[in-house]
Formats: sequence, C-alpha cells, structure tokens
Amino acid sequence: MKSVWFVFWGLGVGLLGVGVGRLPAQAEPAPLFAPVLPEIWQRLPQGLQMRLPATLPDRPEPLYPFVRSNPEGLLVYLSIDPECNQPSCSVGGAAVFTEEGFADWQRKLEDAEPLSLPNNIQGYFLQIGEDDEADNFILWQQ
Repeated sequence: MKSVWFVFWGLGVGLLGVGVGRLPAQAEPAPLFAPVLPEIWQRLPQGLQMRLPATLPDRPEPLYPFVRSNPEGLLVYLSIDPECNQPSCSVGGAAVFTEEGFADWQRKLEDAEPLSLPNNIQGYFLQIGEDDEADNFILWQQ
C-alpha cells in the first residue's frame, strides 16, 4: 500500500480518529460526521483511508460537514452554516491525500514545525497567516 498524507485544520481538532477504509478504528468519529460517512465511503479514492476526529472542541454553534473529493484525495469540511457547502465558509476539517495530491502541501512543510505523534509517527504543525487570521494545520504521512 502506498503511503498517504493526512491533514487536520482549524478548531483545535483532536487526533483520535476512525479508519474509514481498511485500517482498524482507534475511536468512533464524532457524531456530527455520521451523515457524511456513507458519502465518504462512496467517494474515497482507491487505496486511501480516512481519519476523522473522535471529539471536537465545544462551540456555541453547531457544525455541519460536507465532502469534496478527486482522484488524489478527499476533504471533509466543517461549516457553521448548514446551507453552505463551499470551502470558503468552512471553519476546519480533515483531509487525506495521495502522494501526488499532497504535492502542493509538500513545499509548505519547509515552514512547518516537527511534531511527535503517537505510535512513533512524525507529524508537522503548520501555521499559515498570523494572529487571529492564522490557519493551523497538523499533517502527517502514514
């Protein structure tokens, strides 16, 4: 199996996830993902597995997931607007990419801080932007 890249962003997303694909689950995904799990199964590119957080930080407003995919990856966005399904209105999310799909991110890793993740996995913390406008990402290859 080829290695794949996982990316979490926004919301201070926890790293416990569920395996959607052929990897065993470490934890069930947060209940808000339940409506899109069938869509994830259907749209997940061959050879990829998805990791979704088991918990999310408390927020005053509910979150609504929506899915985007192409042959090189799958992204699950979270929005505070149930009618919006565009990345521009997302407040966080999770993604999985093939090596080819991760190419644009690869260049950004030069600015990332190394991060030790459980199970001896090398991860990276990447901040794009500054102050309150910054987007925070956790990335790792598996």
